[in-house]
Amino acid sequence: MRRSMRIIDDVNRRKFETGAVRDIGIDKGRYDLLPWDAIHELAIHCEQGAIKYGERNCEKGIPIHSLIDSAIRHLSCYMRGMKDEPHLRAAMWNIAFAIWTEKNKPEMQDIPFR
Repeated sequence: MRRSMRIIDDVNRRKFETGAVRDIGIDKGRYDLLPWDAIHELAIHCEQGAIKYGERNCEKGIPIHSLIDSAIRHLSCYMRGMKDEPHLRAAMWNIAFAIWTEKNKPEMQDIPFR
């Protein structure tokens, strides 16, 4: 027997010109504002990393200091005009996974005074 799930009702709604209404959407994120070209580059970096290190390797746990160090190093290479690899994309990957790690593996946060 299938159990029905109820839709959460925020009661705060926005109304469209058509008369349709919808929840306000505050604190849910604005996915329509994401820079999709950058997100695509991040996906490419994830794909190449999966080939090199195995899928979901980083989810096993990389200390945040290592991710931040790598991000800053890649930004430094980018700022110095190095074109030997996609440094800006690599910096974004490291920052993205530092955020992921902080939220999902807080025990990997090893930066003193943080």
